[in-house]
Amino acid sequence: MELIDELVVVFLESDYELSYVLDTKTKEIRLDAPESKTGMSEIDWDDDEAVQFLVRIPQITTDEAYDLMVKFAEMQDSTVTVQLMDVLNRRKPFRSFKDKLGEQGIGDKWYEFENDYAKNRMLEWLKEVQI
Repeated sequence: MELIDELVVVFLESDYELSYVLDTKTKEIRLDAPESKTGMSEIDWDDDEAVQFLVRIPQITTDEAYDLMVKFAEMQDSTVTVQLMDVLNRRKPFRSFKDKLGEQGIGDKWYEFENDYAKNRMLEWLKEVQI
């Protein structure tokens, strides 16, 4: 898997107890999480030498993910837009949205849209961190 594809997966990761870093020297992605969760020791951010090439990889926020679903909904034909916007304004909008995508047969279209968004965000981020 190419680096950009790995970054997309990390960006879309929804477990906020896990964070990921990119080693800018080796271009490897590393997990930084509590030892109790992974069985591996956490990154020691106080060790300047150990972390000099590490940069935290951003992850999509809940607000950003919601806004992305709204944007996707608004791009559909009017009937589908109304249905998607309706579920986004209900309890458990994320689950309801994905269920409605399945009902409408547009799940693949959504995942392509979401992946394209994430890829563009990660390409922008790579430029920001000068990689």
